Amino acid sequence: MSRAKLAIASTANGAPSVQAFSDFGAKIAVAIIVASAVGLVASAGPGLGPRASHMATHIILMSALAPFLAVLWMRFASAPVLATGRALAVVTAAQLALLYAWHAPGAAAYTESHPTAHLLMHASLLAAALLFWLAILGDTGVARWRGVAALAITGKVACLLGVLLVFAPRVLDTSAASWGVTTETMLADQRLAGLLMLAACPASYVLSGVWIASRWLLALEDDRVQGRSDRPDGA
Repeated sequence: MSRAKLAIASTANGAPSVQAFSDFGAKIAVAIIVASAVGLVASAGPGLGPRASHMATHIILMSALAPFLAVLWMRFASAPVLATGRALAVVTAAQLALLYAWHAPGAAAYTESHPTAHLLMHASLLAAALLFWLAILGDTGVARWRGVAALAITGKVACLLGVLLVFAPRVLDTSAASWGVTTETMLADQRLAGLLMLAACPASYVLSGVWIASRWLLALEDDRVQGRSDRPDGA
């Protein structure tokens, strides 16, 4: 008996349905993302430099808090939001554009010296990430492939920023030099920030993509089995 048949049979017998398993899987996925983000920060210890601390904050906001809020939103919302391919494309592009714009050397230096701009940066990235995850979770049925594709693209493009921070031969943002920090310390801090980002990408976007793809395949199998069961005998 296939997995889908087992799911349908268990529903008929009053056991948890596929939707119940999906809800449980969503909670597990969010728990993994949150635990991964917290673990990344905790493993770095209290000696985080300004760049690494900055990146750790991004990880918590965009890869842990945003999907958690999106799951809660979808849990209590009457209908999915941003459940169109165009909306998903727009919020995906907006999130990546904001991520790179705020990390440009000039913008990074400005936010370091202006607390209001620093707060605006985190708020805008959190808002963009929340809209992104709402669009991801809003896709259902066959449209789930769009969410998997958006997660793959976002993960790759975001990881490119981490690669740049790790392998850059010089310090990209020298604003910390005004604090009396040496170039070697700034470069090490920059590379740690990149490593945190490279570790967070698989822990959030890749795992989420795998989870959504598994739900999609299970739903397709359920539809196929349900279609067979609805056919007249001998058809």
